Amino acid sequence: MIKTEFLIFEVLTILLFIACVWHASRQGRFRVWELFFSVVYGVLLEWMTLQQLAAYEYGQFVIMFDGAPLCIGLGWAVIIYSGMEFVKNLEMPTYARPFLVGFLALNLDLAMDAIAIRLGFWNWVIPIDSQWFGVPWGNFWAWYIVVVSFSGLIYLFRAWGWRIDKNGFKRWGYVPLSLIGSVIMVGVTNFVYSTVFIRTELMGAFSMVVLFWLGIVMVFSARPTIIPAKRLDWVVFVVPLVFHLYFNIIGFVKGYYAQLPILAVIGLLMLASGLVVHSYPAYLKRGSVR
Repeated sequence: MIKTEFLIFEVLTILLFIACVWHASRQGRFRVWELFFSVVYGVLLEWMTLQQLAAYEYGQFVIMFDGAPLCIGLGWAVIIYSGMEFVKNLEMPTYARPFLVGFLALNLDLAMDAIAIRLGFWNWVIPIDSQWFGVPWGNFWAWYIVVVSFSGLIYLFRAWGWRIDKNGFKRWGYVPLSLIGSVIMVGVTNFVYSTVFIRTELMGAFSMVVLFWLGIVMVFSARPTIIPAKRLDWVVFVVPLVFHLYFNIIGFVKGYYAQLPILAVIGLLMLASGLVVHSYPAYLKRGSVR
């Protein structure tokens, strides 16, 4: 029998995806194409990981493809989409944008994953009190690589003009090529992680620090400037808000926060920081009007 919490999460991801499709449709068919292929990528990525590795397994959701839940693919899609849309509020070089999108995704996962495993969404093979509250360090490594590589290749092909090229293969093919390229990058980097950094927990944590430090350097070296937004983009704002609220509510209702108060601190801190970051461009515009 499907748990109520699982069903609610599936419904939420479907609703968020519908909202993102509407949002993308206002920008043209190729933005919708990118969004839909993000779902394909998300489900394919999860399925491949389940087939090749034995690091985790999913609980029972309503819609699953050979063990990979559709809602997880939808989650990947809307998180990447909202991150890329938010980054439009910054004036910065193209090369640095995917690294910032990756950090926006991590803002969610640092709080979400520890609650999700306690709820039974998925189960890692490590003890519940190991590494990041039961979540392997390699999970965050993979999250960052997935988001940075996929969004980065999309940005790259756009910069090359493939999105508007008269050649049909380029116009429609740049997104599948981004998927293939990202899968290769994830596979290579995961191999490096599993052969070099996974030997001890300390090395796993160190690899995260190095990876994130490189990302921070890339973002800040670009010297991004915030462009004041005319108004708050509610679809882009609501995507991270819904994820944060859902897992924070679960944390309180299920007693996970009472059992481990540090999880509450992390969850609420990620929620607050996410709200501030996503609302700041609109706040700047209001301030300039005054």
